[in-house]
Amino acid sequence: MKVGENGNGVASRWYPETLVKRLRSLACLGSSVTFEEGDAFQLIRRYVNQTDVAFFIDPPYTAGNGKRAGRRLYKHNELDHQALFALLSGASGLVLMTYDDCPEVIEMAADHGFAVERVPMKSTHHEKKFELLISNFGWNA
Repeated sequence: MKVGENGNGVASRWYPETLVKRLRSLACLGSSVTFEEGDAFQLIRRYVNQTDVAFFIDPPYTAGNGKRAGRRLYKHNELDHQALFALLSGASGLVLMTYDDCPEVIEMAADHGFAVERVPMKSTHHEKKFELLISNFGWNA
């Protein structure tokens, strides 16, 4: 986060006012939300069989053959995406993941029984692009 894209740190993708607003919203939730630093796979394994746990996964966008912005933005960007999909496909609770819109990710999602929805977004250069929302609950639930 100190380096970010083009040496701009947190300001390269995230706006300070937006971050403050989101952090204040989280603070209102008190102890119902926890943050842990560590190996995400170990954390997921700890909770994967609990029905009262929801997973929101926003991994570095390094899957597929696209631009792979995650490599530019994050020092720790190596991830076994297949293993992540396989692990989360067995989750008893709800799963929601965000991913770059690319054929390889859509195929992984289908192979593991996830629903996929393309959603529009604006890049930092205000160009219209799409990202993927991937879930184990579908969009008509």
